Amino acid sequence: MKFRITLLFVVASLTGNAQYFVDIFSFNRQAYNIPSGAQTSDLFVNAFVPKVLKNGNSIFVRAGYEKLALKKDTFSAQYSSFTLPVGMQVQMKNPKVKFSGLIVPRIAAADLGASFSDIFQIGVFSLFTVTESDKFRYKFGLYYNRDFFGNFFVPLVGIDWKASERFSLYGTLPNSLKASYALVPSRLNAGLAFRSLTRSFRGEDLNTFVRYNEMQFKTFFDFYVSQKNVVFIEGGYFLGKTPLLYNNSDTKNHLPSQLLKEGKAFPLINAGWALRF
Repeated sequence: MKFRITLLFVVASLTGNAQYFVDIFSFNRQAYNIPSGAQTSDLFVNAFVPKVLKNGNSIFVRAGYEKLALKKDTFSAQYSSFTLPVGMQVQMKNPKVKFSGLIVPRIAAADLGASFSDIFQIGVFSLFTVTESDKFRYKFGLYYNRDFFGNFFVPLVGIDWKASERFSLYGTLPNSLKASYALVPSRLNAGLAFRSLTRSFRGEDLNTFVRYNEMQFKTFFDFYVSQKNVVFIEGGYFLGKTPLLYNNSDTKNHLPSQLLKEGKAFPLINAGWALRF
């Protein structure tokens, strides 16, 4: 029971998505055609391991892997990343307040075997969670990452609100927000979701990098195969900037590319599985 209670409050994602459940393990794949005409696949695999300490605080590790693949005619490209956030959650003097902090090392590149200094990034994530009741808590904090395009700061603010037995609203902006309704309690949830995530990968040429300003608005369905096994599917529109290629010496103007071009909104689909507590 102590493990279960701790999971409900521990930060489950470096993007600040600390809702009323935690995905201990998950994988999903996004598929879409970007405006250049390139068929795009984005695979994510995540694992989360918490450890409760005797004083009631906790430490945790979250491993994440992403593989972004693009293909058009004879042109193709792949970019991968591996992230290993390590953090701790501390109970403050005020029993309503918990603080979560993480160090976020990351390697991201077309070739993860390239020189470590060329593909390494480091970030810091901090989040205060204030619990007003069993059904409502709010959050605020800051995320920083030393991206290939420079220093990237993101102020965070969010809520977790269980408005009724069927409806809940949770997330941390500007990264994510979900409105979920239990169509069939304990079996099927549906709702609307917003997702925004900016990241960068070192290019095939180490003098270049890819910046990816992902922004999505979509509907989702969560199917509970069992109490902890969840299959999910999402569909909607990509509203942000597609992956674009830049030179290290010019982070403002993107380079011409057969695969990586700017374009308008386009449809996407995402599906996956999670072990959820």
